[in-house]
Amino acid sequence: MEGASGTDESGELPEADAPSEDADAPSEDADMSSGAFVVAQPFLRAAQVRLPEESPDPGVLPTITLLERAASRDADPDGLPLPADELLAGQYRLLRPLGHGWMGEVYLALDTNVDDREVAIKILHPDQAAAAAGALIRERRALVDLSHEDIIRVFNYGRHPEVGDFLVLQYVDGLTLEEVRARAQVNSDEFGGRRFHEFVLAYGVRILAALGYLDRLGKVYGDLKPDNVMHDGTTTKIVDVGSVREARSPGPTTEGFRAPTVGPHGGSTRRDDLFSLGETLRRLSGLGRSPRDLADLSSLDRLSGPADRPEDEATGTDALPEPPGMTAPPPKGLGLLSLARVLHRATRAKEAERFATAREMEEQLRGVFRELRSLRTGMETFEPSPLFLQSPYALDGGLGSAPPLTRWTAPDAPAAHAPPSPAEVAQRLPVPRPDPHDAQHTQVSRLADAAPEALLQHTAEWPETPEVHLLRCRIRLRVPGGRTDAAERELTAAEALIGPERAPYDWRLDWHRGLLALGRGQVGTARGHFDRVYAAIPGEYAPKLALGYCAERLGHWREALTFYEAVRLRNPSLGSAAFGAVRARLALGGEHSRDDAVRALDAVPQHSRHRTAARTAAVRVGVEHVRTAGRPEEAAERLREVLERLTRLFHAHGLTDEGARTRMTAEAWETVWGALTRGVLDAPGLAELAAGAGRRLGLPSDEPGLRRDLSGRYVALAHQAARSADPEDAAVAEILLDRAYEVRPLAFRHRRDSPWLGTRVTSRLRTIAHPPAPGGSAGTVRE
Repeated sequence: MEGASGTDESGELPEADAPSEDADAPSEDADMSSGAFVVAQPFLRAAQVRLPEESPDPGVLPTITLLERAASRDADPDGLPLPADELLAGQYRLLRPLGHGWMGEVYLALDTNVDDREVAIKILHPDQAAAAAGALIRERRALVDLSHEDIIRVFNYGRHPEVGDFLVLQYVDGLTLEEVRARAQVNSDEFGGRRFHEFVLAYGVRILAALGYLDRLGKVYGDLKPDNVMHDGTTTKIVDVGSVREARSPGPTTEGFRAPTVGPHGGSTRRDDLFSLGETLRRLSGLGRSPRDLADLSSLDRLSGPADRPEDEATGTDALPEPPGMTAPPPKGLGLLSLARVLHRATRAKEAERFATAREMEEQLRGVFRELRSLRTGMETFEPSPLFLQSPYALDGGLGSAPPLTRWTAPDAPAAHAPPSPAEVAQRLPVPRPDPHDAQHTQVSRLADAAPEALLQHTAEWPETPEVHLLRCRIRLRVPGGRTDAAERELTAAEALIGPERAPYDWRLDWHRGLLALGRGQVGTARGHFDRVYAAIPGEYAPKLALGYCAERLGHWREALTFYEAVRLRNPSLGSAAFGAVRARLALGGEHSRDDAVRALDAVPQHSRHRTAARTAAVRVGVEHVRTAGRPEEAAERLREVLERLTRLFHAHGLTDEGARTRMTAEAWETVWGALTRGVLDAPGLAELAAGAGRRLGLPSDEPGLRRDLSGRYVALAHQAARSADPEDAAVAEILLDRAYEVRPLAFRHRRDSPWLGTRVTSRLRTIAHPPAPGGSAGTVRE
């Protein structure tokens, strides 16, 4: 192969003495100050590995520098096919052997016509010349024009009487990916421990760029494996370019990396190249012993393990069991499952089940990279989804809104954080981007949101295409009180147009089947459909959001939290993931569950459209924490935090609706009053709390003032209830008036056995809200 790789064609490392007892440790000369390790192992070439700064770019690699390059050693005339004083073709001075590829030997040489530039010369073995001459001629004519930064350059070609045909190639001296794997297995800290798997995906992204380039030329590589890719500095190079040929043409392949669909003489397609890349990446990560193991490693059953499974310190989710033989510590949380799934998709035995193009595979590798990085660092790694439009809905289940008026019918009842209904989620999950190849792509993309009946009318005359029917399927799920049968007919029509050959592998159909199942309340069935979508596009966030919801509805709280955290950490702006994680944490309970829930809500950034809902929910979760606080000092501290958050919510975080502000204030004042009545807050403590809250919030500083203000808030809520068109809200008005008179410091009270005052007040509220018609009379609130 081209370059001083230190390996032979079998991929085995050169024989060496046994390693010392402390072989896993860095040498005494290791530079630990800047993320660089210099490890000189007996069986590894001496090299320095310097980690890059943290970056969301999935193409960034470590800097690997060999401490002794082949070009730095003395010439070796004994191993050369020409005398030391003879120039090859009158131009190239051979220095030493470098290795061999499938067609011949490779030598280091100097180009005396270009400032003694270092080059690699590839010469056929004499006994192979006759059989391979045709291939070499085709190779030199086609490959000299190849120009891609991740493929080794072919500078020239020629013939020398004594050695035959030769190629002049770019000289690259680095570590092959097989050597990288061996180094990481000895000391994964060189590559950042768990971060190594992100670099594995970065290799994949870079190699896919080269494979995509070849595909556009109608060519395949055909023999991709770790020994044929070299890491030189911060770049990668595909070497041994003699493997490049026309698609389906004969050529070299390697057992263990060859796809099952490769022809008997090495005829390969682009999907076969993607299989070889998937197997190369699997070997680098050490996931399983063969592609067959990836099916088990990517099963959802791995998320529902024993209750005593250790918890992941970064995500708060159960740490998945580590598969044996991994090159480096496994990714955190859901990352291990997503990594196994993306490699499983690439290495499926059936060609139609693999990635169709290099671009399709690259999109999913990039998505899994973002997930792994965010789970490892806790930092956002955002990139717009290529396949889904971001939903404007937070799917908060009401937690992100001010408490409803019906909350005051049972104010002491424990809070219930119910998720939204399956039908609501079916309407509000992210929407797939329209297929750009669909005939109606432009019309579907430009369609403005409107009432479902109007949209159905507007699209009634559109030509039938898969995207039009999928759009109508989603619209029919939004029709109030509508039947799902019509949505199912639209989905069946889309499947028919896609055709029997493509439909079984089109994830859009499974996505809409999942939505349809949710519309019917069949959560378990929906989970199966979304699981298949996750298998097809493991780098996307939308199926993980859907699976988190399904797990939540099925009571699989750890599984739900694992999915929600993977989405939330990657893109904190997605309110749906944050609220799902909050519900899961509160359901799981634990000493720090409410603190962790509030941190997840605080992580929703200010620029997110869901920031106000998240800040509202943080206040409400804080209120619950105060009510359950056991120690007075803890309750006082939580109260201060709630009031500070309430001030920011009103004046910085966007809650401007007066009705909602009144309900939020009433709930907060209730909490302060409850702390007073329970004895966890005294009069000096209330005065200190009011002073700390500031004038803008207006918390009274003494008990009589607090009772008067709270009573006034109850009356204001009674006004809201009387004006509401919801019968349940209207019935709350009298309850709120009861509370107003119970809490106010004067002795006037509305009692059931003497209702005249309450009747007069509620009648007046009803008159204000619903003036009587001419000749009629005002109604009264029922006792």
